[in-house]
Formats: sequence, structure tokens, C-alpha cells
Amino acid sequence: MTVNQSLGGRPVLRVRPPAGGERTGRTVVLQLHGGGYRAGSPEPSRPLAARLSRLTGAEVMLPAYRLAPAHPFPAAVADGLGAYADLLRGGVPADRIAVLGESAGGGLALAVLLEAHKAGLPMPAAAVGLSPWLDLTLESAAFARCAATDPVLDRPSLRHSASLYLAGADPRTPAASPLFADATALAALPPVLLQASRAEVLADDAERFGARMTAAGGDCRVEMWDGTTHCWQLAVDRLPEAVAAVGSVAEFLTEHLA
Repeated sequence: MTVNQSLGGRPVLRVRPPAGGERTGRTVVLQLHGGGYRAGSPEPSRPLAARLSRLTGAEVMLPAYRLAPAHPFPAAVADGLGAYADLLRGGVPADRIAVLGESAGGGLALAVLLEAHKAGLPMPAAAVGLSPWLDLTLESAAFARCAATDPVLDRPSLRHSASLYLAGADPRTPAASPLFADATALAALPPVLLQASRAEVLADDAERFGARMTAAGGDCRVEMWDGTTHCWQLAVDRLPEAVAAVGSVAEFLTEHLA
């Protein structure tokens, strides 16, 4: 079942589990869509949200955060943080919230949690990034290595998105590129699961973030997949590889949510 509400002052698509499949006590997955911070909406993420809701028994809430160029950085971060804070204010315990995002939304999910830590808010139970964009400098070796194997993304298109979103801000700011968060901030994050395709140009974002968070003492699991492409998990109603990947995400969420 889906209904439309608002969260953090933004419209939100709310996906509920089937009748009888709900968890005891309200549990929420806050899901942030992709689109390079300049496009996208919750709607294309509906099949993924519905599958996660059914598998975990949690509500999935997808806010329509503001987009560049009309609303550059840090508008998206402020909207995501506002949504998370609204859930807490609404009485959902932090250990019954997970934050998940795909592509730019995966980077945004972690950026929101870094800002939540700075603001003194409790951390959620877990976070998930699906093919996350975590480094807006676009300097990783995967852009050259995977140029011929990624049919979705390339450096020029991401450079354009980053330029519109940053609007002159430093791409190494952790709220824009979580890869550059310091060790103290990384250690404060909840358990994180990252999934990426070895064939995509963002492959190194996931692996480098996982290595940095683990070195800082945090709990970060990185799953690198073969035979897939950027954000294949969104095709959970069509691809067996997406079904398997989303099943792994659901197991992770179920393990950590109270």
C-alpha cells in the first residue's frame, strides 16, 4: 500500500508492508532516490521500496528532496536531515530507523548521517548505499577502468551533475562527498552496507569508503557484484540479480533493526 504524506517539510511517498506483514512497533526505512542531485523522484524507486517493505515488515518513506540547479548543495542534505529528525520527533526510536539510498541518494544517505552526528542526533540502526556516489571529485581510477563497461554513467555526465549541485562548493566537503569524512565521524556511523557493480564507474567509491570506515573502527560491509550495472537493484521486479541483491539488503536491515 502506498500513501502520500510529508516529512521534513517535503512530500514523501510512503510504502507500507502488506496487511499482516508489519513489524511489531513502528519501524521505518528512510529511502533517498538517485538522479545525480538534479533529477529523479521517489516514483522510480517504488518497486524497490515495496520489496524491501514486504521483506522487512518496515514502512519505507521516500521524500522528494529539493534538486539542483534551483536548489544546490546543501539543500538535499538539509531535506534528508529534516526527514530523519521528523521521524525522531514523531516518536520513531533511532534503533527502529534505517537510512538507504541509491546512486546519489546513497551518498546523500551517508551525508545526512554525518550531519546528524554533528547535530548531536542519535544514529539510526543501519545505513545502506546502492551503487553510492560518495566522491564528487570524480578522481577515482574506476572512471578509466570501467569506461567501457558502464552503460549508465560516465565522468562528463557526473561532472555536469556535480557542478550544478555544488554550485562552487568544495567537492571534498564531507556533506557533499562522504568519502572525505574524518575517522572520528566515520567511526560514529551505524553499521553500513554498500553494494556496487565491479563494472560501474562508481565501483571505487564503495570500496574506498568501506576501507576508510573499517580503518576508522566502523562496521562497513561492501558487496561487489559481477554481471550487473549501476543501480541494478531498482529492477527488482525484472532481474534475478536484483532480487538476490535486495534480499541481501533486507537481511542486513532485519539483522540490525530492533
